[in-house]
Amino acid sequence: MANIDFIGVGVFAAYIVAIAVIGYFGARRTKTTADFVAASGQLGFWTYVLLMVGAVTSGMTIIGVAGLGFQSGWANLWERVIGPPFAISFCTVLVGYKMWTLRNRYKIWTMQDYFATRYEDPRTLRALAGIVSVVTCFAYLIGQYTAIGVVTEVVLGIPYSVGSLIALVIVVGYVMGGGMFSTAWTTFLQSLMMIVGVFITAPLIINWMGGWVAFNELVSQVPVLQQIVRGQTLGYLFGTFLDQPFGPAEMPLVGWAYNLTLFGITVPLGLLVAPHVVNNVLCFKEAKYTRWGPLIMYVLGVPLILGTSLIGLAARVAWAQGQLNIASLTLEGGVTVAWNDMAYPTIAKVALPYGIFILLLPSVLAAVMSTTDRLLVTAASNISYDLVKNVLRPDTSEKTTVWINRLVVLILGVSSWYISLTPQPMLAWFIWAALSLMVNCFFWPIIGGLYWKRMNKHAARWGMLVGFVVTLMSFAIWGKNIIIPGVVALYAVVPGFIASTAVTFILAFLTKPHSEALLKETLTGLFIKSDIPTKH
Repeated sequence: MANIDFIGVGVFAAYIVAIAVIGYFGARRTKTTADFVAASGQLGFWTYVLLMVGAVTSGMTIIGVAGLGFQSGWANLWERVIGPPFAISFCTVLVGYKMWTLRNRYKIWTMQDYFATRYEDPRTLRALAGIVSVVTCFAYLIGQYTAIGVVTEVVLGIPYSVGSLIALVIVVGYVMGGGMFSTAWTTFLQSLMMIVGVFITAPLIINWMGGWVAFNELVSQVPVLQQIVRGQTLGYLFGTFLDQPFGPAEMPLVGWAYNLTLFGITVPLGLLVAPHVVNNVLCFKEAKYTRWGPLIMYVLGVPLILGTSLIGLAARVAWAQGQLNIASLTLEGGVTVAWNDMAYPTIAKVALPYGIFILLLPSVLAAVMSTTDRLLVTAASNISYDLVKNVLRPDTSEKTTVWINRLVVLILGVSSWYISLTPQPMLAWFIWAALSLMVNCFFWPIIGGLYWKRMNKHAARWGMLVGFVVTLMSFAIWGKNIIIPGVVALYAVVPGFIASTAVTFILAFLTKPHSEALLKETLTGLFIKSDIPTKH
């Protein structure tokens, strides 16, 4: 018990109480399936904007992006900054404009509702998309529990497994009770806390390193420092590329080709069509939110991710200097490596005043829960609403559907938490794998469905299925990296992206498109804004 920070535990408890109170009022508001799944389209401007920011700037951002900054520095920073802010902004622009009108016209509450309407396929495509969505959300969830376990261990002295269990109990509790209303309202608070936390801590940590100029000079010295102080090679954890915009094409993670396939395709396009992000555009109240909302999302998102990346890089410099120690992690086979995801909380503990450091835990909790709750709502609605109510048992009552939602939330939450008990050295890999499935399954059915008139149900079905299967096979065969020695290294998303694109285009041209009447009614075509009214 001596290592537990009781003041920190008190702050932690206060945060939990605040979230529980908000979740309670969300539960009281939740009466119907539409309330649980999409807040019945009643979210206000700032609630929607911060819901979108919170949906993508998760434990991956606060912990994973900092861990990535620790490992690769500037070598892919510029493309990481483009990804999530680009995704939520352009999802609102490219998907939100049209989906808002379609939601009101056809009572669309989920992405699968859109597929059923646009492709005249209320069963097969809805079921397929629902199953794939559950799988992708499940993979994404694992990384969130990893993040909270990391931080509670460093900040509070609570063991990794116990900390992640606490997060599980909290988030599953309020999502089971209030669905989307609880999720949106708690995310409003959580996103504010996360933004303020990073915006305060990043400048303080850079200042602790000696200021911006000194910090950048030290980054270039890391290879030598880690050799002298840590006894590592110059190239350990991409040390020689930390101050470069990217590495050689044949190098994984930092190479320009790897950057292109991971941070040019997987992250921005995967998040653009991620079910838990796309479903958010069905929740806001007025179409005019799509005017300034995207800009505000981008303005908030870029410095948020940039700040956490710089904190991770600062931790790498301080580690190379010997000013702090990063916990190690033993992988399968007995290989021991630095636990990169410990970077943010570890340097914060050394560099920040105690009063500010202890507030880091609620900020990270906020980041984790603001994504975890949305994923759980999405996955639960995929099963209860899309599969059970709309495919298997259309006569399922509202009350039964809500209870199925709650049961699914519990099962998915517990099972994903259990897998997270065996952590990876960098949780980003979990998130990127999930995003690979998302882009290869949903990009063409959503973007093609909205903007390409030849896109039909055959192309959507088979493109989604082939993308799913080939992506899983690629990761099973090559792992994360596809390497042609001496030539190029690519992220494993590539085969699935090529396969899904090829199958989609071939079938779209070989089979008949849907009727012009349907295409017009579903706002399909090369335009963004059509006859969209300003009020619900």
